Amino acid sequence: MTRLGLTIFAGFALAAAALSTPALAHGDDGGDHGAPPAGSAAPAAPRIVAESSDLELVAIAKGHDLTIYLDRRATNEPVDGAKIEVMGEGIPQTVAKEIGDGTYEIEGEWLDAPGSKPLTFTVAVDGTMDLLAGVLVIPDEAEDHGGTTSVWSTLVSRPELWLLALALVVGGFVLGFAFRPARREDPAPLSEAQSAPQQASAPKALKNAAGIVLAAAFVASVLPWPAIAHEGHDHGAEAAPALPAGTAPTKLPTGEVFMPKSTQRLLEVRTQPAAPEKAQAASELVGTIIADPAHEGRVQAPMDGQIELAQGQVSFVGKEVEAGDVLAHLAPAMPVYERGTLAQVTADVEGKLRIAEQKLARLERISGDYIPQREIDDTKTEIESLRQQKRVLEPKNEERLELKAPVSGIISLATVRAGQVVSARDTLFEIVDPKRIWIEAIGIPGTDDESQISAAAALDAEGHKIPLTFIGRAPALRQQALPLLFRVDDAHASLTIGGTIKVLVQHGAPVEGFIVPDAAIVRAGNGLPQVWVKVAPERFAPRPVRVAPLDGERVVVTSGLQKADRVVIRAAELINQVR
Repeated sequence: MTRLGLTIFAGFALAAAALSTPALAHGDDGGDHGAPPAGSAAPAAPRIVAESSDLELVAIAKGHDLTIYLDRRATNEPVDGAKIEVMGEGIPQTVAKEIGDGTYEIEGEWLDAPGSKPLTFTVAVDGTMDLLAGVLVIPDEAEDHGGTTSVWSTLVSRPELWLLALALVVGGFVLGFAFRPARREDPAPLSEAQSAPQQASAPKALKNAAGIVLAAAFVASVLPWPAIAHEGHDHGAEAAPALPAGTAPTKLPTGEVFMPKSTQRLLEVRTQPAAPEKAQAASELVGTIIADPAHEGRVQAPMDGQIELAQGQVSFVGKEVEAGDVLAHLAPAMPVYERGTLAQVTADVEGKLRIAEQKLARLERISGDYIPQREIDDTKTEIESLRQQKRVLEPKNEERLELKAPVSGIISLATVRAGQVVSARDTLFEIVDPKRIWIEAIGIPGTDDESQISAAAALDAEGHKIPLTFIGRAPALRQQALPLLFRVDDAHASLTIGGTIKVLVQHGAPVEGFIVPDAAIVRAGNGLPQVWVKVAPERFAPRPVRVAPLDGERVVVTSGLQKADRVVIRAAELINQVR
């Protein structure tokens, strides 16, 4: 290996060692050089986060603009119409310009200068004044190029590296001499010409040893080294990533979610302070929607017959009718043998009627002292009776029975068509009033007593809350429980007769917990319920909770929350989806 090759090779080895050498703990203070806590690293965008008892402020610097987000601390609602004045050492007092939705802006050339800038924000809103302070750290772009100097200074200040290099050099020389070519023993004296190569072998061996040392140093430098710490030092785990910046929500390694204020504005994130209350928890039952018996009607065929149109049409499903409206006509059906008997009886009646009429005509011609009036009156009565029999014995296929609606409402069932032949007791129409419906729910122990039920509500598939009034319970068991009957006070269009629905019944002793909207409860990755709690103006943490239903719109959190926790009550599902 030539001198130039050795020099180049040594330069590469030292460069690789400098770049791959890990930080070594030092000092005797017994400190912990582990990773900083999650979120403690400064974000890429310089910002100030300040909070008071009522307000929270986030100011983000970009160029020579400072954007200020002002919100209510308890509810996370943007504060509009506020007057914000910014001042600091060497910074002129400036009034922020409102740009809408709780966002304000300040322009200043002082934002272009790097360094730490303590700022004080004076906020005047709703007749009150508040002071918020923080330090805005604007980094110097030139600092990004100082990494190489710090690495070389670390190498110079580390005696461990010099000891390691010395050990490599000694080991290289030992290996170089150990593997040099062996000399043959020759008792004969050597001439000067023969001894010259042997004298030159020593420098060659030194070169080989130096090559081995450099090769060992290069291999050691490129291999991954574990962190070397002094006694009493703990370097901990790898450093956590810095808090994200910009407008992209990100889930942190701790499970928390970083969500910038701009995104919170877009999603309309709202919070509610948790306050303990006592409430009567509810039990969830499965109910069936039934019609009010007093407003349900059924039309059946009184005899065999054939359906005919009423007023030119047959009533159909969904048609609104009033009590007494004619739904259809029924022409009674008559067998053939009955038709023959009817014709014979009709002919007999008609013959007797003609004889009676002729008798009456004769009696009226010779009336006077010879014919008593009583006989004439009896003949007239007989004639009237025969005429009545004739009307009764008219062909039955000419009669039409009117099928009328027994109640007012909407036709829910119609199984007839024009010309259809029906049998006696066949159900032809069913009529219900969709505004008069009940719900029958299967009860559980503790809900069978009317005095124990304080309130009840139904939840349809679309999430509508429908108030219910408890009517009573059935005396017979069904599914090993007593059916409970509820009246729907304000029927919703989504309720259909025969459908199933969720029923929440409040009963039993009150329990203490935190009442939150049902939208605040989301599902964690393991399927368990959880809520999101705001722990900082731009950070949200998950909290596993135990809940009990309340009234269909709210739930009672019995464990998992603490007083004054700011629970996310709007956009919790969107925060839960951040990855």
